Amino acid sequence: MIWPRTLALVLCTSVLISVAKGAIEPPGTSQTAKQTEQKPQPRRGARWFLHPQKNTPAGQLSYAYELYKARRYWMSGRAYLALVYAWPDSAQAPAAQLAYAQVQEHRRNYTDAFDEYQYLIDQYPGQFDYRFVLDRQFQIANYVMTEPRRFLFFPAFKAPERALPLFEQISRNAPTWERAAEVQFKIGLIHEENSEDEEAIAAYEILQNRYPNGEWAALASFHEAQCLYGVFKNRPNDENTCNAARAALVQFITTYPGNPNIAIARTYLDALNTRISTLAFERARFYDELAHRPQSAIAAYEDFIAKFPNSPLVSKSRQRLDQLRKEAQEP
Repeated sequence: MIWPRTLALVLCTSVLISVAKGAIEPPGTSQTAKQTEQKPQPRRGARWFLHPQKNTPAGQLSYAYELYKARRYWMSGRAYLALVYAWPDSAQAPAAQLAYAQVQEHRRNYTDAFDEYQYLIDQYPGQFDYRFVLDRQFQIANYVMTEPRRFLFFPAFKAPERALPLFEQISRNAPTWERAAEVQFKIGLIHEENSEDEEAIAAYEILQNRYPNGEWAALASFHEAQCLYGVFKNRPNDENTCNAARAALVQFITTYPGNPNIAIARTYLDALNTRISTLAFERARFYDELAHRPQSAIAAYEDFIAKFPNSPLVSKSRQRLDQLRKEAQEP
């Protein structure tokens, strides 16, 4: 379970007073926007078998809650949903929709619960505790991301990509929420764990651009560089990829010198510097030995020596450079 069963009753009790307490507005929501909100759209789906048992929405809400207290969770959920179908414009409808989402979560129907929380956000803005609902969606997405998936008699396996659309929806719901940077990091991490390096890099760049301060920006900077290093490992002869990874690592090391990942970043950077210097030396050798273009070879050797003076290949390069210069001076 995402929360202990002993807390579920307390959480469902909260829905009965959510309207009376007043709602917490979504970050960035203005009063003007709230005043122009449209009425909630009637729910779609098979509603012919969902009929309220009471004559008023208040009575139906109390009836549904009594079913919940009696641990008749399935019937309780149907009663809450019947209220939302029958009286979508009532003051009790947001509380019933919130309760229905919580019942789904209590029954471990996590993705269904996430969708019901989303219906609440879409149809009843400003009429519930917004941060509470965001937190529930976040906890569900985390659970889906980390909980091993089981299928018949096969061994359990992780499938974090199932949580990707959930985190993306949360990011759209509240881009200025206090946990928005963490949400964006999770999006990048899921892509990274699935070896989708380009998508991960894009997600980490979005995080650093939107939320440049704090621990998540530092972590995103390191993970972006790590992904670029992974791309380089797959394309060791691509100098552009190598330079991109090196630039990202240098930026991370320079911007966050006290970060715990600095030692790993320096290891990556050393490997990249070695590879870049090797590529530069091989380019000079190509002009020299294969293309037979001595002037281009001289320029390439000079460039290599200037850029990588500490390379063990510098001595060999100097010797060949001196020989090429002498040959160039001969009549």
